[in-house]
Amino acid sequence: MLLSQLEYFRVVAKHEHISHAAEELRIAQPALSTTISKLEKELGVPLFDRIGRNIELNDAGRRLLAHADYLFEQIEEMEKSLEQTREILENEVAISVSNSMFLGGWLHNFVLDNPKIRLHQRMLSEDQMLEALLNEEIDVAVGEFNSDIPGIVRKVLVEDEYVFSVVAPNPLALKDTIVFDDIRDASIIGLPSNATYKIADRVFARHGLEPKVIFEGSHRLMQKLEMDGKGIVFATKQMIYIMAQNNVSRDDAMQFKIHTISDMDCSCQLCVCWKADRELPVMAKKFIDAMDASYPRYSDDEAFMQEYSLDWTRKEETV
Repeated sequence: MLLSQLEYFRVVAKHEHISHAAEELRIAQPALSTTISKLEKELGVPLFDRIGRNIELNDAGRRLLAHADYLFEQIEEMEKSLEQTREILENEVAISVSNSMFLGGWLHNFVLDNPKIRLHQRMLSEDQMLEALLNEEIDVAVGEFNSDIPGIVRKVLVEDEYVFSVVAPNPLALKDTIVFDDIRDASIIGLPSNATYKIADRVFARHGLEPKVIFEGSHRLMQKLEMDGKGIVFATKQMIYIMAQNNVSRDDAMQFKIHTISDMDCSCQLCVCWKADRELPVMAKKFIDAMDASYPRYSDDEAFMQEYSLDWTRKEETV
């Protein structure tokens, strides 16, 4: 018994008329009659009583119709369920970042632009993200991956540099050029990020020192501590830009200055990564393409560069 036979049978049962059923099905009347006859022969019982040129559904036909209707209802439910599953799979994406500030308001807009998205976000260190990518526990990772990784595609979003921000009356705010010795004893304020702390450790370790990190946490509290003269903010240019985009308020009457460390290379890269040999979910591909196309980069914003008087030229490492 074929589903097509049952489908034809249901239409004939509805009309109790071969010609009318054939018109609805858009097949030849003899072909439809043959299909019904084959079905009756296969089942071993007649399904219609023939009265002259008319037909009428009999008891066996009514029993079969009830089962056929139920069967097609189940098929319809199955198709709906599979369509829902397909939609979920197409709109599901698992991402991880080493610092939530990397995504900032951009992720909010991406979610608004994709109302059916099912987003799962995790905070992991960069080593944990690489392991999760390789194990296919996440689809996309965003972090400071500064070198190629076997089995991972790494797309650079921003060529960046770690800098620090100070505010008057801190004497560093009055300097034009800063070297490492100027900040070796400074109190460091940073974002809650493995990446931020790692780069601070690495910079200070070159001089056999450990950074004096007094705070890692909310960017708003970072700015308040900075304005209260408790320390210098240590972050990337991109992070400072994101904080500005998130409307972190600064007192215009206060003199803020952003410095590079002129005698050290503090360069870094913000990247989006995924597993090389994996067919990514549809939404993951969309996420990567959107980051590449619309992620806000400080170097594209002339107004921001002018406002913060940043020196965007890379300092050559002298030590």
